[in-house]
Amino acid sequence: MHALANALAATALLARRRPEAAEDLLAHLAGYLRGLLRPARPMVPLAQEVGLVLALVGVERARLGGRLRLEVSCPPEAMRVLVPPLVLHPLVENAVHHAVARRPEGGCVGVRVRLTAGCLMLAVADDGPGLARPLPARAGGGLVALRGRLAALWGSRARLRVWRRRPQGTLAVVCSHD
Repeated sequence: MHALANALAATALLARRRPEAAEDLLAHLAGYLRGLLRPARPMVPLAQEVGLVLALVGVERARLGGRLRLEVSCPPEAMRVLVPPLVLHPLVENAVHHAVARRPEGGCVGVRVRLTAGCLMLAVADDGPGLARPLPARAGGGLVALRGRLAALWGSRARLRVWRRRPQGTLAVVCSHD
């Protein structure tokens, strides 16, 4: 919801001064909302999740501009792997809101995917201030919902862990194995 409210406010500001930028923002917002409002399926291709993240970042860039940088590293063969819907979204959204947006200089969010011998690792890292203390398992509504989806779909074969990175930043990793 933060992204929707921010996008609408940014569109209103851009409409008069930079109409082409307002049009671009609306296109990103439309793609983002289409991704969120797709009929619920228990598993979706990772490519769909990456597309949703790209749309989210497109919306957030209207507000943050060049302060928000995104790096995505994903082998092509991983894009076909089935994952729970909204597995990357809350991790990237948290990184944008809790790390990048809070810093005047902005920051970078990195999404890394590795696929090796029956193990899928999805990692989202930021270079923000990091966690003040370890994150409890029940912290954050989006993270709690993600943990619930992982447990429902993959049981003990998957987990979500969140760490403070040194010297700064946060790392969230979803790992599943056969």
